Amino acid sequence: MSDKKWLRALPGIVVSVAALAAVWALSDPGALMAALRQMPPGVVLAAAGLLAVSLVLRAAAWRVLLGQRVRWDEAFWALNAGYLVNNIIPFRAGEAARAALIAPRAKVSFWHAVSTVLTERLLDVVILAAMLVLTLPWVLDIPGARRASWVLGGGALAALVTLGIAARYRQPLAARLTAWKKKRRLSHLATIALRWGLAALDGLEALAHPLVFATVVALMAASWAVQVLAYGLTLQAVAPQASYLWAAFTLGSIGMGIAVPSAPGGLGVLEGVIVFVLGALGVDASVALAYALVMHGVYYAVTGLLGWLGTTFYGAHWRDLLPHT
Repeated sequence: MSDKKWLRALPGIVVSVAALAAVWALSDPGALMAALRQMPPGVVLAAAGLLAVSLVLRAAAWRVLLGQRVRWDEAFWALNAGYLVNNIIPFRAGEAARAALIAPRAKVSFWHAVSTVLTERLLDVVILAAMLVLTLPWVLDIPGARRASWVLGGGALAALVTLGIAARYRQPLAARLTAWKKKRRLSHLATIALRWGLAALDGLEALAHPLVFATVVALMAASWAVQVLAYGLTLQAVAPQASYLWAAFTLGSIGMGIAVPSAPGGLGVLEGVIVFVLGALGVDASVALAYALVMHGVYYAVTGLLGWLGTTFYGAHWRDLLPHT
């Protein structure tokens, strides 16, 4: 990356370093090592396998978003190549990398491929928000939490319905936005926002049909459910009192937390969110940090290996997928 881009990445790196320093200060090195030794290797391997399964389901959902213009394996390997890039550099550059890999195979434009990735990410936000608010009253004893969870859960459902309506009427919406743009002199930032908005509408093409929409949501929800199993299995290995609801609440919190600028792969921020959330649930900071490090390590290992295999599948070197500007 250019010096300018590294400067833009600096705030995220500072946040990551600060988060890591904070969670390290809260933990005891001896207790941390003891918790790490307590994690059974078989459980870690099972978590890795479950994460791989979740990626299989996610690739299937992305393939449907692409209008099934590609084979499942093409979507799967491009998806993981993108995750590999995300693990190396900031700014979610892996999303553009996987779009660049899949576009020629799907015979669509790069921007159309990017728009399907944006749609996938929008669904992630809705599903993770729903996980967070629906599990909140069951894991934390907060007055009014159940009522709030139903309200916020209804908001998540409304967001899905809105997405479906936008998919159904995407063409007239895009036409109106384009006409509006021609009548006004927009700032550079507004122009970029409008371009991404039009791209997002383009990516909703496959969701215009209710059955297809339901299929994508079901596959994405199943992918996250498998991750809940992975997180719950490993959490119970170090904190036997934990439940799978805790794991779902933690994953939902991570999904919201990694929106904060950070180093590649959410390093530091993910650990900070997990230690904070599990601390609120009564888990010792050292145990929570050990758990966070294991799960983040599993993520890096699985997406790193599958990402490398993905670049091999496409006959590219991972460096070829990185931005050169």
